[in-house]
Amino acid sequence: MNKVRPALLLLSASLIPVIILAAGMEWFFVTEQRRSLDDDVRLRADTIAATVQRELNTQIQLLSVIADSPRFDLPVSRSSFAETARRLRERVPGWQQIRVSDQDGNVVLSLPPLDASASRRIVDVESYERLLKTGEPVIGNVVVGPKGRAAFAIRVPIERRGKLQAVLSAVIGPQTVTELLAATGLPGTWPAWIVDGQDRLVASTGAPALSGRPGDEFARFTGSSFGNAVLASGGTLRAAEARLAETPWRVRVGIPAEEYDRLANKAWMLLIAGACVTLLLSGAAAFLLLREIDARNRERESMANWQRMDALGKLTGQAAHDFNNLLMVFQSGVEGIKRRRGDEQRVTLLLGHMADGVTKGKAITQRLLSFSRRSNQGATHVELDEKLATIKPLLRQALNDTVTLDFELHDDLWPVHVDPAGLEIALINLLTNAREAMRDGGRVTISARNVAEAGLEDARLRGAFVALTVTDAGKGVDAANLVRVFEPFFSTKENGQAGLGLTQVHSFALAAGGAVKVSSLLGHGSAFTLLLPKSDAPKTSRQNKPSSAELAKVILIVDDTPASLESVRLGLEGLVATIFTAGRGAEALEILDRHPEVEAIVSDIMMPQMSGIELAETIGHSHPRLPVVLMTGYSDKLESGAEVTRPVVAKPFRTEDLAAALAAERSRIAQSANVVRLDSVLKT
Repeated sequence: MNKVRPALLLLSASLIPVIILAAGMEWFFVTEQRRSLDDDVRLRADTIAATVQRELNTQIQLLSVIADSPRFDLPVSRSSFAETARRLRERVPGWQQIRVSDQDGNVVLSLPPLDASASRRIVDVESYERLLKTGEPVIGNVVVGPKGRAAFAIRVPIERRGKLQAVLSAVIGPQTVTELLAATGLPGTWPAWIVDGQDRLVASTGAPALSGRPGDEFARFTGSSFGNAVLASGGTLRAAEARLAETPWRVRVGIPAEEYDRLANKAWMLLIAGACVTLLLSGAAAFLLLREIDARNRERESMANWQRMDALGKLTGQAAHDFNNLLMVFQSGVEGIKRRRGDEQRVTLLLGHMADGVTKGKAITQRLLSFSRRSNQGATHVELDEKLATIKPLLRQALNDTVTLDFELHDDLWPVHVDPAGLEIALINLLTNAREAMRDGGRVTISARNVAEAGLEDARLRGAFVALTVTDAGKGVDAANLVRVFEPFFSTKENGQAGLGLTQVHSFALAAGGAVKVSSLLGHGSAFTLLLPKSDAPKTSRQNKPSSAELAKVILIVDDTPASLESVRLGLEGLVATIFTAGRGAEALEILDRHPEVEAIVSDIMMPQMSGIELAETIGHSHPRLPVVLMTGYSDKLESGAEVTRPVVAKPFRTEDLAAALAAERSRIAQSANVVRLDSVLKT
């Protein structure tokens, strides 16, 4: 049964897309046919509009040539006009009448002549005024004359020396345009009609007697360039409208709705039949799929557990390897010092190796914590230009002698709000990655620029950021692997060694509230860009920065681990005049009550009953001007994103680090002393 169920599921699943595809293709075919009909209607309308406009332009040009001839220099001789007009009518039979009118709209010359009783005023006043206003040739609207015959006029100005003298008009009957419609080769069932600027019917394929009447008496059109129309004789159309380029006329062409909908009805029948069959097969496939998913989920869960254990084993093995190497350094140092206590040079050398081991061990733990970190612990105001200048020797050590390191920083670079230790580790990891990508040497560039709106760089970000980019000239990464470079233990190195370097960079960027982007060109190098949030604090003036930091004269150390407590005390012994120690928070408060001369407190964070954070809050209420510095090897509260206003130094730390933290705490206390609390003012 285990083999039959997937086979049935595969068969059902394979038939469903075939049926859907067949119905979809039929629907697509019908839709394309309907779209083709729509396009054909539009094309016919556009073609007729272009044909009519071209014919009208030809007649305008001919009339303009006549208007410019010397025969129409004022005053125009009646005999000369009659002769010219007669020849024009012989050449252009569609010109029913040729007229010359003055600027007041009175007809002064006409062939055939006007009846004695006929009005001398022009009928289409709107087009006449349009010519007088623009001085350009116009096509008039369709009007019905005194004898009930429809016609429209082509008017051109008679100008001499740039001044309008009179207007030459040719009156044309609608049959000329009707003949153009008939010559376009429209299917017999497709009606076409033309309306003027006043929506009066100029010509149509089915009702020439309606020329000059409102266009709705032939067909009522709704829409703009494409829509529906209802014939006055009955029947609906899918109609397209095209405007003439230089004339306020519109050409409309329609296809009977019956022809158009016939295709849709056929498609709907096929879709309904396909949907019924698809539903039956889908029901069977869904039942089989649920059974199969349940079985696969159990297998997948087992595989995921194995992968998690495998990843944890790799992480533990790598960390154990690194720490065993460091422990070997300390073991050798301890034994060497025991054997040669009096050899000061030897002892100094061993102590130097052990100090380097402490630094490397701290870097390993920071790297491990940064890999799993989701909060921005230790984030503070960092001025990149000064930070990079300070750690430049450290960054240089991540490279080798064949690789050169350049910096390209803008003078007005913004400060950022990040974890300084995490930033150092991220840069070292990026430089290490660049070094390994350039086996034969090359150039690595660290550049930084301000980004006013980070959303333009990464859609997930908003606001002001600083883009810090590390660019190498290595072999690059192909597109298939580029999306995986931040995965744990993924590597493209030739030796197959994999680590967490780029994974730490990714975790650091996300924890800082930013992002990391990578671009690479195979054979030319890669560029990793850290988008870091701009610090809200103002940039510190270099003239106002303290030159050094000092420890307090009386310090209280609080730590629940005796070995750690004694190590910190021994580290400060000789640098601090008086040192008090406490193993619990409550004990520290008792000592503080007995010894008010305590100038600073250094407390571990993770302690039973009262944590270092809680101790700092208590002291903040009872002794608001007393500096408190927190120390920790690891804190779950900080990792979960807890807000800590006091400086935090990571174990192991140097006395210089502690002095700098104390200086920062004193500065914070001094600034808070200048702030007036509103609740205190209201109480008084």
